[in-house]
Amino acid sequence: MPSMPKAFLLPIDDTEESLRPIRFLTELYPDRSHLSLTIHYLMPPLPPVYGEGRLSPAQVAKKKAFLRERDEAAKKACARAKQVLLEVGFSEDIIHELVQEKELSVAHHACRLADIKKVDAVLFPKQSGSALEGFLKGDHTSALLHHCLVSPIWFVDDPADISRAVVCVSEHQASVRALDHALFMLEETSVRIDVVHFSKKVSKKLVSEGIEPDGPLTRWIAQQTPEIQANYAQALKIIEESGVERSRLRLVAAPSSGKIAADILAYTAETKAGIMVLGHGGSGGTWGFLKSSVTKKILSEFHRQAVWVNQ
Repeated sequence: MPSMPKAFLLPIDDTEESLRPIRFLTELYPDRSHLSLTIHYLMPPLPPVYGEGRLSPAQVAKKKAFLRERDEAAKKACARAKQVLLEVGFSEDIIHELVQEKELSVAHHACRLADIKKVDAVLFPKQSGSALEGFLKGDHTSALLHHCLVSPIWFVDDPADISRAVVCVSEHQASVRALDHALFMLEETSVRIDVVHFSKKVSKKLVSEGIEPDGPLTRWIAQQTPEIQANYAQALKIIEESGVERSRLRLVAAPSSGKIAADILAYTAETKAGIMVLGHGGSGGTWGFLKSSVTKKILSEFHRQAVWVNQ
């Protein structure tokens, strides 16, 4: 079965740290012939003083110098990113670059471009405060979650172990969309996938290999709310229709302490999963990721992993 094309957006600045997600991408996809990647660089805006009325000869010279240095910085950053991509096996014809003057926030620019380009994911390095000194410096997490309502965001803390992914499925439709995204993005890889629902109603972990729930898991599903049962049925249908080998899949019902973020982090640590896939279920309820502290906690505490957030 041929691999389906996949498109990514990588916002960059002048730092090497902004290129960290490239390593994750190359390890996840040894064959990169079906990938395309757009490098997105934001130039600093022209200072207002240079746009006000007539300029003195000295101001004109300074304006020209500013524009020249700005253009040179953009060319240097894009050339460096392109060099890294070529060195790890991307072909030149699937690397695209876009340079824009910064008018909005980094997150708003990236998410708007992602929607226009219809990319499959926006790649962003885990925020680490002062470690990022360019335009990506600071924590853009909340803004990215606010603006990227269509395109999934991959927050990457490299190096990550890509051998296993954990997809969290709940009663919310967004979690099923997250599963659909994960299966599509992982279908041609060798990543093992745990589809997990956390519940206070299970005392021990129930695991079913493949896509057919076994006796204990079937009985547990039958005891759940209609919303959870419907989502589980839809999830099973998506899994069945995906191109992922059944031997790579596990269905899991795991005990919950009531602290969902801690449960997810503990489960991924236990299973050594390097990829977490989350869905936004709205502001209410236990799984209301974006308006609660769950996503923020996970995105602040995950280490050497990638967190994929779908809305």
